[in-house]
Order: sequence, then structure tokens, then C-alpha cells
Amino acid sequence: MERIVSGRQDQNKVTDESYWDSVWSPAQSSLSTLSGSDFYYGKNGLFARLIHERLGSIKGSRILELGGGGENKRLLSMKKWMDADVTALDFSDEGLKVVKELFDINQCSGHFLNADICNWIPDQQYDTVVHWGVLEHFIDPRPMLEKSFSALKNNGRLLFSMPNMEAVGAQLWKNWCPENWSKHVFHSKELIEKTLHEIGFSTIGSFHYGVPFLKGAEWEIAAMGQRPIDLLQKVCSASARVVPIFHKYGNKHISMERGFIAVK
Repeated sequence: MERIVSGRQDQNKVTDESYWDSVWSPAQSSLSTLSGSDFYYGKNGLFARLIHERLGSIKGSRILELGGGGENKRLLSMKKWMDADVTALDFSDEGLKVVKELFDINQCSGHFLNADICNWIPDQQYDTVVHWGVLEHFIDPRPMLEKSFSALKNNGRLLFSMPNMEAVGAQLWKNWCPENWSKHVFHSKELIEKTLHEIGFSTIGSFHYGVPFLKGAEWEIAAMGQRPIDLLQKVCSASARVVPIFHKYGNKHISMERGFIAVK
């Protein structure tokens, strides 16, 4: 694992290294081999379908994930099932330990960089840059999107998503997990698209996907009253296996994620 020492830009963040170290430090004991039949991250799972629809084949492509530490099954899926050359960049020591261990357990190779996203200087360019559930932890999205742009080769693609904080179910997340909710910043579709255009991206698109968003982060200790919400989430996930409406027809009011894709 390569460590890149750089400056800090904490004034634009609502979380820091210590927060994410505490999130990921208990995670290693739960790591396991990723199954090809996994509904979300298997060979033909929800995430694989998203990648195929938005990026097509990524075999041999050089993929950089910003904020790629932790139990990162998305990046693992891109390596294990899609044969991409993947790199995870994160500023959390614990997060990088966890993702590296996850790759080792699954006998997969990858590159792991310890750096602050906004102050990191890319020494190479990638075919695709991705980040999932990271941009909403920044007050101003521009620095991270600018870094995404600089890390891409010409005609490279940026694909990212954030929690859909406009979904009906997100109100339950806000009510049951207010501390976690407070660490997220809502960036409007108009702001994101305007910023991408100003930076120099073209062919910008947006989408929604995923089952209804009905609960907070898995690492949080759920209140007794959240158990019915967790059960409802499981029912929604199970129904999506039979009726693929949630991944075929994303909806602003029910989908777990909202995403964007742009070309440099």
C-alpha cells in the first residue's frame, strides 16, 4: 500500500480521518468471499448491471475509486467479475487496511493509495474515475470534481453516486439516524451539473437506481424502533430480486441512489 503525504483541506469536509477510522476499525472481522450470486455485487447483480449500462465492458480498463477504503464490494466486483485494473484512494488508514484485506480474502489484486482526495496530485491518468457516497461529505463539491477531472485521460469517464436524500424513505433515515444524517450535504442536480460543465466535462447525464432507501448506515447501532424499518428494507430488497423494477426504472422518490456520469 502506497502512502502519499499531502496537505489538508478539512474546512470543506464534514467528516475526517478519525471518523472513518472509527467506522472501519470493527469491519475486518466480518469480511468474507464475495459470491457470484450476490444480489447487489455478484456477477449479474444490481451493481454489475449499473456498470454495464453506464460504462459497457471495463475489462482491462484502469479504474480509480476516490474514497475507496472500507468493505468496498463495488471495487472488488469491478476487479473480480469485470476484470478491471482497480485502484482505491482513501485517507483513512483503517479503511485501506479493510479494503486490502477484502481483496486478499478474495484473492484479487489492486492498488491502494493513502491520500487526501483534494490535495492529492495524480501521477497518472485513468480510463474511469468513480466514487460512491463520498461527494455528499464535502460542503463544496467542486474541489473533488476538479480532482476527478484531473485524474482522467481525455475522453475518460466519471461515474459517481450519492444517497438519494430526496427519497421518501430518506426521511426515516433522517429521523432514526440524525447523527449520521448530519454528516451528509445535499447537492442539487442543478448544482452538480453546473459544476461539471464549468470544470470542463461534457455529455453529462443523471439517473436514479436501487431499492428504496429506508435505513441509515449499517455500522450504526439501530434503535429498537428501527427494527420494523430494517424488516421493510429486506422485503423491498427481496421483491427486487423477483420484480426488477428498482434497477430498471430508477425513481427520484423511491431509489436508494442518485448518480451522474460525465465525459472529459
